[in-house]
Amino acid sequence: MRIPTLALVVALWIYGFTPHALAAADSALKEALELDRQDFIAESIPFWQQFLQTRPEQKLHIYAQIKMSIAYAKTGNFGDAVQSAKALAETYSGHYDVQFNLGNMLSATQQFDGAVKAYRKATTMRPDEGLAHVGYGLSLFGDQKPDEAVSALRKVRKLFKVQKNISWYQHVRIMIGQIKGFARFPPDFSRLWLANNLKKVREFYESSVFKVYEKQLSL
Repeated sequence: MRIPTLALVVALWIYGFTPHALAAADSALKEALELDRQDFIAESIPFWQQFLQTRPEQKLHIYAQIKMSIAYAKTGNFGDAVQSAKALAETYSGHYDVQFNLGNMLSATQQFDGAVKAYRKATTMRPDEGLAHVGYGLSLFGDQKPDEAVSALRKVRKLFKVQKNISWYQHVRIMIGQIKGFARFPPDFSRLWLANNLKKVREFYESSVFKVYEKQLSL
């Protein structure tokens, strides 16, 4: 038993998982979570950064970096929010929450072409999760493709109807009618409407879809 134990100790040391490093990671994560849960969002950011510097395992890495992106966005630092989301997507491009978060941050900064691609990737990973489809449709509208936007939203409206998700079914039905109504106005006329609806998608993602991922971590 001595050889495997020695090998484990050496491996932990090589990868930086010394007792001190592990304690530092645990401390940073605990502080970030406590501040976030008390709505000290700006104050939580340095602790998310510290935790990420400890090179956590994949699930925690994804969780912490998404939380940091959201914190940046909530404090108005959308440039860093986008950079954080992009960096995470470069590492974990095939992860649903990573692509959803990227779509959220790109659409929030009106980078609609990139947002369309990110949301579309998310919809292919979980076709039955309707919220990403809503982000996709709204981003198509932001990318000045109203016909494609209406088509995408009609599809998710059917999905919500099948799922008996009455609230989002009604939201999407109204969105479709409003997009059609914007046709006779300049694109700028719908900017505030679009920003508000994309914010609703982001907030519902954070309070619902992402919570499922968080619960799996048992933090």
